[in-house]
Amino acid sequence: MAKVHVQNARQKEALNQYKQTVLVALKDVESALTAYAKEQVRRESLTQSVRADNRATEMATQLYKSGLVDFLRVLNSQTSLYAAQDVLVQSDQTGSLNLVQLYKALGGGWR
Repeated sequence: MAKVHVQNARQKEALNQYKQTVLVALKDVESALTAYAKEQVRRESLTQSVRADNRATEMATQLYKSGLVDFLRVLNSQTSLYAAQDVLVQSDQTGSLNLVQLYKALGGGWR
């Protein structure tokens, strides 16, 4: 009879460990999904920023060629464009890393 109680206790402990493992796995998936989704939203915003800075650089260049502004305006707009492009590239990298984390959380192994 004591052996039955011991086995029942071991089964309950194993079940609790299994439940805990499943909860941790679900938390990992949820965290990875959230991080990936947030980075995609951020990336879209950064893409729009790069487009706007690109247009500003083109306009500054045209105004400079027309003699309406000095070259410093062109340089400033280029600096802003390059900074925005750099942040966009960093966002791409973060998005890729977040996607890897998501695959890992889901178990990976897909082709």
